[in-house]
Amino acid sequence: MTIQVTDFGQTPDGQQVKRVVIENANGHQLSLVSWGASWQSFVTAQGVSLVLGFDDLDGYLHNGYFLGNAVGRVAGRIDAAEFELNGKRYQLDANEGQNNLHGGEHSFSHRNWDIAYVDEAGNSVTFATTMTEAQDNFPGTMGTTVTYTLTDDNEVRLIFGATSDQDTLYNPTSHVYFNMQGVGTDARQLELMLQAPKHLAFRPDKIPTGELLSVAETAFDFQTATKIGDNIDRLPSDAFDKKFDDAFALSYEPGTPAAILTDPQSKRSVEMTTDRNAVIFFITNPAVDDYEDQAAFLAAHPYNGVALEAQTLSDAIHHPSFGDIVLPANQHQEYVTTYAFKNI
Repeated sequence: MTIQVTDFGQTPDGQQVKRVVIENANGHQLSLVSWGASWQSFVTAQGVSLVLGFDDLDGYLHNGYFLGNAVGRVAGRIDAAEFELNGKRYQLDANEGQNNLHGGEHSFSHRNWDIAYVDEAGNSVTFATTMTEAQDNFPGTMGTTVTYTLTDDNEVRLIFGATSDQDTLYNPTSHVYFNMQGVGTDARQLELMLQAPKHLAFRPDKIPTGELLSVAETAFDFQTATKIGDNIDRLPSDAFDKKFDDAFALSYEPGTPAAILTDPQSKRSVEMTTDRNAVIFFITNPAVDDYEDQAAFLAAHPYNGVALEAQTLSDAIHHPSFGDIVLPANQHQEYVTTYAFKNI
């Protein structure tokens, strides 16, 4: 087991961004970047790359699809970019139409995190940063960490932790994109299983209506392993870029996988185990926004990445039944999600 820390580049204002490479006893490598506390890559000992990432810092500085980022304080969308807490109204950055997406423009994803601790014996690295209300408009000064561990069982474990001096909101996730067939291939050919009998009904702007819908006999049913492309074909849309970007309510036995993404040809898979109540399943090709003719681009470059974002159900601050994302003052909160790589 080894951990290497190297320079990855400097931001325009002179911040030094670091790259961390963790290798386990099997020769598999997990790469991380301090900008956004991001998961950059997972490369097997055989040289197969299974996670999408950028090779240079500029990609992370202009990262519209949050590729690999730690996301927070609140992942997902907040309706009208506002909420009320303890009788006070808070107005956030409206960075997607009138709504707040993934914490806004001054979020976890848009900053250079400190490397707080390198645990060579445990094969883990902890990134840390401090959020203030002046920066992101959420209440309170909140110290937060993300710890990545690569085990010799080929598991990548993420622990998100935070403590705030005031009541605030906290619903973090990882926006890592997988492709178990290998980066650059058609992710629609992968099979997905979700322990999710229901999904959220969304408005056109992806804000929840508050209704949970049964997935049974619909395109949203992944309760048994299903080829993703088959269910995309069943979606009621004629859009050239029809896809899943949807919130699924999880129902699983603790300690068992809530999601499994598999390449049926190689049998490689990643199993997600979590303590969260939902997962956002998103399939896309993150490079699509770089092209004016997006339809032509996607016709030649199909969706190549699958994000499985473990979190509390979207916009929970406006839908109390979705889960509690209020972090009380001076109370430490941790969330754990593990991605176990199989048959690699």
